[in-house]
Amino acid sequence: MNYAIFCYREDHQCLGLCLEQIRSIDRAAQFYLFDDAAKPLFPAQVPAGNDISYKITYFARRGNLNGLECVRGMLGCMLDIPGDDPVIKIDADTLLMDPAEIIRSLKDRGKVAGGMQCSVPLAWAGCCYWLTRPAIKAALELLARREWPENARQEYPEDETISKILLYLYGSAGVDVLEFRGGRRLIGVRTCDPRDLAEIARLARGGVCAVHCGQMAFYHPIVERDGVTIREACARVMWWILHASGPDSKTFEKAPEG
Repeated sequence: MNYAIFCYREDHQCLGLCLEQIRSIDRAAQFYLFDDAAKPLFPAQVPAGNDISYKITYFARRGNLNGLECVRGMLGCMLDIPGDDPVIKIDADTLLMDPAEIIRSLKDRGKVAGGMQCSVPLAWAGCCYWLTRPAIKAALELLARREWPENARQEYPEDETISKILLYLYGSAGVDVLEFRGGRRLIGVRTCDPRDLAEIARLARGGVCAVHCGQMAFYHPIVERDGVTIREACARVMWWILHASGPDSKTFEKAPEG
């Protein structure tokens, strides 16, 4: 599979764990890292490997991937990925645990795109979604030919915007917006309590598609205790979920530092 990751400098620890996990479940994975020119990874932070393509992008991201320019830029990047295979867009702070649901969506149900519903009804979460090349082309064409109001109230977050465009074009017959269903497909981590994380780690290995660890408002206890940045705390949570061995908070000491 092809994996598109739109990253920036603070992602570097999360990014390594994200790649490590995908490699463990998809030996044919090809990674396409699209870095932010406004704050790119340092050269020493860019992951190495024959399975990695790295490119710096210059479109405005308006924080966490917002705005029409950002949406167009992201779709263009994904369309430029070599070949015709679908593209899985995944965030650096997300762990892909089991791609079976993605494969069912694309192959068994014949969808042109899909994702897992977020807090916005009929829109998918930006942490992990999948697109075929025809869907990407169609979305770009619609963006080019229709009127799109731009004002202070129109933020156009990439996940909501892309999913709604594709639902407009293909309807539910062509696009999956998989229901949350109590975390059976997607787990959003909202804790840094080691006992809770150990349980999440157990659940994550039971057929869950992905675990999103980017809800950083819940990680301030790690920041205050260990003097790390909020994204470093996020990486520690990701590490814990991948390596949890029990509800012992001292295990956090083994998480990557620096």
